Amino acid sequence: MQRLFVPAIATTLTVDKMAPAETAEMLAAEHHAIVRKVLHEHAELRSSRITPALVEALRQQALNGQAELDPSLVELAQVAGLTPESLRPLLDILRRQYDLTARAASRQKERITRTGFTLDEQTLTVDTALRMMGLTQNLARLVLICAHGSTSENNPYESALDCGACGGNEGKPNARVLAMMANNQKVRERLAKNKLVIPPDTHFLAGQMDTTTDEVQLFDLEDVPPTHRADLARLQEDLKEASTLTSQERCARFPEIQQPLDERAAESHVRKRSVDWSQVRPEWGLSSNTAFVIGRRELTKGLNLEGRVFLQSYDARQDPNSRLLEVLMTGPQVVAQWINMEHYFSAVDNDVYGSGSKIYHNVVGRIGIMSGPWSDLRLGLARQTVMNGDVPYHEPMRLLTIVEAPRGRIDKLVERHEVLRHFYHNEWVHLVALDPDDQEWYRYRPTGEWVRIDGTL
Repeated sequence: MQRLFVPAIATTLTVDKMAPAETAEMLAAEHHAIVRKVLHEHAELRSSRITPALVEALRQQALNGQAELDPSLVELAQVAGLTPESLRPLLDILRRQYDLTARAASRQKERITRTGFTLDEQTLTVDTALRMMGLTQNLARLVLICAHGSTSENNPYESALDCGACGGNEGKPNARVLAMMANNQKVRERLAKNKLVIPPDTHFLAGQMDTTTDEVQLFDLEDVPPTHRADLARLQEDLKEASTLTSQERCARFPEIQQPLDERAAESHVRKRSVDWSQVRPEWGLSSNTAFVIGRRELTKGLNLEGRVFLQSYDARQDPNSRLLEVLMTGPQVVAQWINMEHYFSAVDNDVYGSGSKIYHNVVGRIGIMSGPWSDLRLGLARQTVMNGDVPYHEPMRLLTIVEAPRGRIDKLVERHEVLRHFYHNEWVHLVALDPDDQEWYRYRPTGEWVRIDGTL
């Protein structure tokens, strides 16, 4: 009910790395609040008698750890009506109960300084992301960085419907951070020196698609320039239309829906599934996944891949040293293989490698589930995730990776990374390449050889 009727609270993210002075100021403010609380509760001082000077002096005394009281602290305390004898118990409370010590302060400062990114880190992140996706020229006025997540109730497997690359969490924070970095003028100036020019009228916008309801939520709309309001309105209309069409398409895959639904009925149905406590299948998720494509969008544009393929935009012409290809093959491809194997084994033998029917699941200590009264924690995915009745909805196939890149570059990466050799040489992943040099298709064999594929895929 809260999610449906209570509006979300607007938040902001700390993207820039804090300067030492800002870190010290934040730490001091936290300490001051603790000292004021102790003076209120244990010394029973009124707010009017607690001066900033007294608070800071008491803080410094707690931090230095010395037994001898600083004369300036004693003087300020006497003005407030505190004796030197009453200061020692207060200092003991600050140090023991609230850990207001130099060592703890050092740990806090280290934690704060880990927050945020330096300008160099932001520039590298945006540069890598845009080049990896091939977004290096002709950028639109609005560029949507869209994450994904899911919404379901009474579902211990909800994280399996969220982002695998985000550790089973929503990707919203990542999208917001990347958009904020790309909108940073200092980052753009550095990118321009690397020959990646972002037009001054291009604004990056963060969003997240809910894969259960098909809604797309946009974030930080208050940062959109007034000159882009018309573009934003058109984008929102297009996203709404795409959401409705996607709901209609997905509803046709649910076994209990026998007849096609109109737009309004489909939209209503997916919303109901997301809040239905008795629903064992809020969505099919990534079931039926089978392939991972690394290449230009032109390779798959116009094809109906039926939601079975992970698509990763990549242009080998923009990556002469294979840096971006290395990231894709050792990062996103690895995540795709995890997801593929998770579904593969859960479908091959759900009783052994999966977790059986959700109907009998009992949550155990927020760390796992067991079936009914049997106390063994279950592995893998539930039966309803991969099976449609007695027929597998997920076809158990090992991942097929298709890469549009020169074979020589791929060979060097395979030789460099053991995880890739493990995938391909043991046939956990099947590798096919479209070599731009001769426009021929090749299959990588476990022996390390390439075999040309006759005909077309």
